[in-house]
Amino acid sequence: MIQEVRSLVTPLTLGTVQLGMAYGIANQKGKPDMETGHKILKSAAELGVTTWDTSRHYGVSEEVIGNFLKNNTSYSPYVISKFKWSDRALENEKLAKQEALAQVRTSLQALGQDQLPILLYHTDKDQDIRRVISILPGVCRLLREEGLIKAGGISLYYPKDVAAILEEPEIAAVQLPINVFDQRLVANKAMDELADVGKLVFARSVFLQGLFFLTEDKLPSSLKGVAYYIDELKKLADRAEMTVAQFAFSYVRDIRGVSSIVFGADNVEQVKQNVQLWNGKSIPDEIRENAHKIFGNIDERIITPGLWKS
Repeated sequence: MIQEVRSLVTPLTLGTVQLGMAYGIANQKGKPDMETGHKILKSAAELGVTTWDTSRHYGVSEEVIGNFLKNNTSYSPYVISKFKWSDRALENEKLAKQEALAQVRTSLQALGQDQLPILLYHTDKDQDIRRVISILPGVCRLLREEGLIKAGGISLYYPKDVAAILEEPEIAAVQLPINVFDQRLVANKAMDELADVGKLVFARSVFLQGLFFLTEDKLPSSLKGVAYYIDELKKLADRAEMTVAQFAFSYVRDIRGVSSIVFGADNVEQVKQNVQLWNGKSIPDEIRENAHKIFGNIDERIITPGLWKS
């Protein structure tokens, strides 16, 4: 099952939350209109980025993709979606199955698809991962048997939760945050463990929602402390003779266990830029080690967007 799924996943995955809602700390323009969204999807497909990430909870993202595919039948992307449970469903397995079935069918209808290659459960910051994992494998199995998905998985909020899914065969794929500021998954060897058990790993938040590119005067007051680290990142990128974007991208790309990098785009040019970044050079080992030392212990309130204060 997982090998069939893995063979069709591209090294880059287009994240489409931006197509469904205003998203990202550096976003100044809001959500792209439908025409721009379609241009982004077409550009991605033509550049070989045929794995697309969406969610039932990304505004109208699924509808934008579905509308594009309806009018561009020559494209056959590998669309991954996500769902969430209500608090009540986490306490009632029967209700959990009902909600999952309903959401997946709604996603398929919006996308105009018969089956999702991968369905991920979208965890929230306050959910008990143990409770989620007690229900999720059985629900993924049910959805596979119903022919609605090929494989199931989970989008994790906290890196520490990786341990809970390592031994669950029904959780074939995992999406998680990892970037040069957030090295928890490297430091605790979780990435090596995920690789060792053969999980399909989607790395998100490579640019920390665009935080790396903000100048100090643009930082929210609650994140002023990150200015020092952004300055250090620029220095390391200069030493490596790379842009900040290339440094951040190469750092994640070259981590063992990463199957695909999820990136977002507000316009066609950003799609092209991310494809170029994928083909960029690697960070010299000495400078990479310096990054580990400088960014190895950054406050969780900085590296976790869900904890940012407006």
